Amino acid sequence: MLLGLDVGGTFTDAVIIDGHRVVSTAKRRTTKDNLMQGIGEALDAVLDSCDTSNIEQVTLSTTVVTNTIVEKKEQVVDLYVVTGPGRNVDDIFPVSPIYLQGYTDHRGIVVERTSTDGVRGIARMVQERSGTDLAAVSAKFGVRNPQEELSITETLQETYNTISNGSLLSGSLNFPRRTISAYFNSAVTPVFTVFKKNVEDALSARNIKAPLHILKADGGSLPMEHMVSRPVETAFTGPAATVLGLSALGAIGNMHTVALDIGGTTTDISLWKQGKPLMTKNGVSIREYPSAVRSFAVTSVGIGGESVVRIVDGEITVGPERVGPSAALGGNEPTLGDALIVLGHASYGDAELATQSLQQLAHVLQANWKHGECEDALGNHNSEKQCIHNMSALDVAQLIVKKALETIQHGIDEVVQAENKRPVYVVADIVNPDVFVPAQIVVVGGTAPSLGPSIGEYLNLPVTIPENAAVANAIGAALALSTIELTVHVDTKRRLLVIPELGVKQQTCTLKRAEQVVERAKEALGEEALRLGLDKMQEVEVISIEDFPVVEGWQSMERLITVKVQLEAGVKHYVE
Repeated sequence: MLLGLDVGGTFTDAVIIDGHRVVSTAKRRTTKDNLMQGIGEALDAVLDSCDTSNIEQVTLSTTVVTNTIVEKKEQVVDLYVVTGPGRNVDDIFPVSPIYLQGYTDHRGIVVERTSTDGVRGIARMVQERSGTDLAAVSAKFGVRNPQEELSITETLQETYNTISNGSLLSGSLNFPRRTISAYFNSAVTPVFTVFKKNVEDALSARNIKAPLHILKADGGSLPMEHMVSRPVETAFTGPAATVLGLSALGAIGNMHTVALDIGGTTTDISLWKQGKPLMTKNGVSIREYPSAVRSFAVTSVGIGGESVVRIVDGEITVGPERVGPSAALGGNEPTLGDALIVLGHASYGDAELATQSLQQLAHVLQANWKHGECEDALGNHNSEKQCIHNMSALDVAQLIVKKALETIQHGIDEVVQAENKRPVYVVADIVNPDVFVPAQIVVVGGTAPSLGPSIGEYLNLPVTIPENAAVANAIGAALALSTIELTVHVDTKRRLLVIPELGVKQQTCTLKRAEQVVERAKEALGEEALRLGLDKMQEVEVISIEDFPVVEGWQSMERLITVKVQLEAGVKHYVE
């Protein structure tokens, strides 16, 4: 059996999967002030009458890193960069960096070495001022030769307890993105480490001895102990869990699909082409900073089941805030969920409380209306007296749902437009452009059953709400395949092979062709998978191949070849 946990912004979901069947589910409120309380309650509910000795693996999707970053609660980090000549980078990082002397060129040749004594002296002065034990190191061409980064890190270990390297986190050439990833990786390490221990203690207290994995933004999972060195990759795992859950539920098919995950606070929008979810091209943005963290292309809009409903300047607004539970559950302000209850689309809590909260809104609306003509909630043209007389909780509920649908439609339109405006780099795509036109909508999340049909009617598209839609994210987490990514760079002239994520540099490389580098990359990936205790027989995906000729004297004699591979992300199997 597999146990999946998804800690969302509003709810914590848990599922137990036995073979292809979901045998137990639980949904409990996320306790933001103490995440472990909500996790514990979900665990106790889902494990009721379950023999924990049969659990083979626990996989967790969590917002702990995302929340830390979004709420700007990350720890202070001293950021060291080696830029060499070129652009000033003061303005592109979350903090002002500390510049170190040295330079490695685009071929991986160390033009100027970084002085060990100089680093040691600078580190002492910087650390005395900041008082932090967290640091990050990134060199402009560290992915072509990681030795300078690793040497600086070794020296900084005399001063700092936690140090993140840009090249070890990503083999991509984009220096700013790698650096931002390294910074946030160190910044969230303390909170992630505490969270890891708390989860392990909670599982131990319930006699769960199965290995613990955690979901990554790219849809893969890794054993928790290996993620301590790269916790930034666990940001935005909620959207990743959604995508995996949709795959596991087998609800997408091969049509162009808009998938919606409607939670308590937000609606996550993802696009699918020929049954495959779209990925971010370069990496996800962390706050306003572009990172190298590979992720599914998911956009959030501020509409969820507990989006607060208010009247602003005489108009009803829905979201983006969430201030508490629905009025039907004892909340102080009405929500979208209350409107769905009044309309008969949802049946939880106290329907009378929901009705009362919307009737109060009707009174406020009527009080705010000026003399003259107006439209009622249904769009019927009436006098003000008629409006005042006719406005009911049901009318307000219809108006609230309409506002929510407008927001969701706007979010979908923006995502689709952005996809269709993406730059085209391949001739085949120019000749036969694949314009994204939604053919269907698939809806999951706790609010899916109550709002999903209305979305289909509003957008005039067929809607699918799969079974177990309310806990799709937890299902996706439970069934996630383990993934790792490696980059292999070869300079044929210098006989140099570099695997930056592993800190590998070989000066005796004899590989000459791209297909040879691909095979070497697959071999290295298999070795690393074996070291981490993963299934090395898993399918390998070649993410990208770059093959550039080195022209000297009007002849192309040598090549620069870069190959990125990963254990293919996805789910172990479908659920019935």
